[in-house]
Amino acid sequence: MGTSISQSSPRTSGWKPVHICYTSDIIPEERILTEVWRSADNPSDPVQMSTEMKSDIIYSCYKSVKSSNNFLEALNKFNGVILETKSNSIAAEFAKRSIPVAYQGADPADQWTNRFFSEITKYIVSRDTSGFVGEKYRNKTVRDLDGFKKRIGENLDIFLSSQRKDIKTKKDWNVFIDTTIAKLKSKQ
Repeated sequence: MGTSISQSSPRTSGWKPVHICYTSDIIPEERILTEVWRSADNPSDPVQMSTEMKSDIIYSCYKSVKSSNNFLEALNKFNGVILETKSNSIAAEFAKRSIPVAYQGADPADQWTNRFFSEITKYIVSRDTSGFVGEKYRNKTVRDLDGFKKRIGENLDIFLSSQRKDIKTKKDWNVFIDTTIAKLKSKQ
């Protein structure tokens, strides 16, 4: 039996505003998405989330969903691409996880895009927030933390539903990722 180790965000100055958001309840929750994405896509960090999201393997997942009639077909296509290219990553796992949920809506490709952003954001938030629960933090209890993460997800869902998604090529995908993250980073 294995154990799970939480890989927290780097303890760099770029992540300090996010950690302050998790500590202080004076900062509005709507601001937290902005700070999370500013940190997750900070050029000074060795790995920018946008780079992972714009990778060929993630675009392949989008194409698999766009060209499939059901989630099993999309999963099989995407798993085939992963095996063929040996390009699995944590972002690819979140992309894969987003496939079944995407087919619960009318437009699976649009739903997948929203769910993928949601999974990435949930990961970024969850890897740190468990260390910010207690009397001296914004979330006093685990129940508070659960509600906090749920509200962040709801704010993201509202934001994503208003984003235009006209993706036909890899270049369109990259523009969509860059534009969406730029808007998240500048959202007040």
